[in-house]
Amino acid sequence: MIATTLTLLGLLPFVQTNVANATQGTTTASAADRLAELERANAELSRRLDLLADEMERQDHGDVFTPVGESRRGLSPAASKIYAAKGRLSIGGYGEMLYTNRQSGSTPDEIDFLRAILYVGYKFDDRWLLNTEFEFEHASVEDTDDGDSAGSVSVEFAYLEYLATESLSVRAGLLLVPMGFVNELHEPTTFWSANRPEIERLILPSTWRENGVGVVGEGADLSYRAFVINGLDGEGFSSSGLRGGRQKGSEAKIEDAAFVGRLDYVGLDDLLIGASLYHGNSGQGLEGAGSVRTTIVDLHAEYNWRGLRARALGVHATLDDVEDLNGALGLVGNQSVGEELCGYYVELGYDVLNGSGSQHALIPFVRYEKYDTQAEVPDGFSSNPARDAENFTFGIAWKPTSQVIVKADYVDADNEAGSGQDLFRVAMGYIF
Repeated sequence: MIATTLTLLGLLPFVQTNVANATQGTTTASAADRLAELERANAELSRRLDLLADEMERQDHGDVFTPVGESRRGLSPAASKIYAAKGRLSIGGYGEMLYTNRQSGSTPDEIDFLRAILYVGYKFDDRWLLNTEFEFEHASVEDTDDGDSAGSVSVEFAYLEYLATESLSVRAGLLLVPMGFVNELHEPTTFWSANRPEIERLILPSTWRENGVGVVGEGADLSYRAFVINGLDGEGFSSSGLRGGRQKGSEAKIEDAAFVGRLDYVGLDDLLIGASLYHGNSGQGLEGAGSVRTTIVDLHAEYNWRGLRARALGVHATLDDVEDLNGALGLVGNQSVGEELCGYYVELGYDVLNGSGSQHALIPFVRYEKYDTQAEVPDGFSSNPARDAENFTFGIAWKPTSQVIVKADYVDADNEAGSGQDLFRVAMGYIF
């Protein structure tokens, strides 16, 4: 085995040739020349031995250190590593830290290590695999002086997947909901702003994951994902949106299940265009709340050309039985959950170093975002004008490598109540 590996790396013939040359010498070569030749041979031998050690370590670890590649099957680049792994096991992850300077109000500025993530994937055989994401938020789960904990430890996703064919698989477990851009592609190198768009936090409540089962498909022109999952829990809805309705796979109520599906056209290298649909009841047996039928639709498009990337996303959500839900939750006045929630954003950025030969990327970008989490409320309730908001975000993202990013942006925040709070933010992130 060792002789075979030496031969493959070119070591065996190299050693034999150079030992012979060094021992035989020539009648005309000086001792100094022979010594110099031996030193050169020794340096080359050391270099090739290092390569051999790296190769043997790679084999011993079964390709644990699979390099980060492209996004696959709806997941971010680092989260997709198990699909490209040559061995059984893969390890990856990401992290991000955020500094927020609030331009008004009494809330203090803050710097927070938002997330440290570990991916672990395992292939049982050529058909069955496990993929998991473990999340540590806000750096600590230790109780503070007031008894609260800012941080948490969560399973972000954990699923078994059966690879029926190269283009079709069945996935079951704790699943990322395939809506919008950020919910599935939420590694910090995949979006340019220091934090995620508000629409993809409040209406599409990223990171949104639920327990379920379904299919994942990829073809030459189309990709799709379709899952049956436990539904949202309306008891967590509020005037600010649907984020509190996530059940996150933890003792999730499933009095009401839901369907979510996504279809994207990917037939052109530079263009992605598609739609997602979520539909299900959110009452989850809450007394007096009714069924709270919830439907969310998003349309999304992305265009990439050389250093240019443009994104557009529109979201519309409707809820039934909101008056009953408000009563069950004790909400009055302008505290109502929205019967309709809607919003959109457009984003444009350009890598000014594209085509320069540099390994770096430097991306100035702008994003306009408008959303209203109380676009409609039941009769007898009023809307809070602060929920009708628009944000203009502009900034710059620097990638010294494809796996490291530093970002700075300014958010000009406004709403109909005139209470928007502008932000200056700086973030750093990494994937591996």
